Amino acid sequence: MQLVDRLALVVLALVCATVFNVHAERADRDKPIQVEADAVRMDDLKKIAVYEGKVILTQGSLRVQADRIEVRQDAEGFLTGVATGRPVHFRQRLDGRGDWVDAWANRVEYDARKEQVRLIGEAYLKKGEEELRGDLIVYDARTEVYQASGGLPGQKPGRVRAVILPPQREGDGQSGLEAAPTRPSVGPATRP
Repeated sequence: MQLVDRLALVVLALVCATVFNVHAERADRDKPIQVEADAVRMDDLKKIAVYEGKVILTQGSLRVQADRIEVRQDAEGFLTGVATGRPVHFRQRLDGRGDWVDAWANRVEYDARKEQVRLIGEAYLKKGEEELRGDLIVYDARTEVYQASGGLPGQKPGRVRAVILPPQREGDGQSGLEAAPTRPSVGPATRP
């Protein structure tokens, strides 16, 4: 396996783990990464790997589905990754619980230098029964801060929607989701 190919797989797994840094399943890191796609193009000189056509990346409980995933490495060794689709879907089990973290967006960008993940276009993040919706959701791993906006630059402003549950009391149980949820049929925050 070429260096770029291996780095591409590692970066994508890290992207997903970074996006869902809310105690993602630790055992996933030790599992093999598997990628399925209709085609792959790797350029070792330019340090680019592109997977296209019904791309499915799995590592343990982590699953990423996209139409296209591209990973680049710059001269200093920093990696960037872009996943596109209608939508891109990420799913991973939370560590030690039955809950899952799911995210959907039309485009997902990861920048290792900035340690930042951007969910762009109809972005929707769901952890258990909590959710965050907007046209743009940005997660900064350095500061562990999420930011969301209802509209993309140059577009009509929209709204952000968040559902936050009260803390559970001791003795309250919450079961995890067994089946992968479906993406809501209405837009993230601009429609009721």
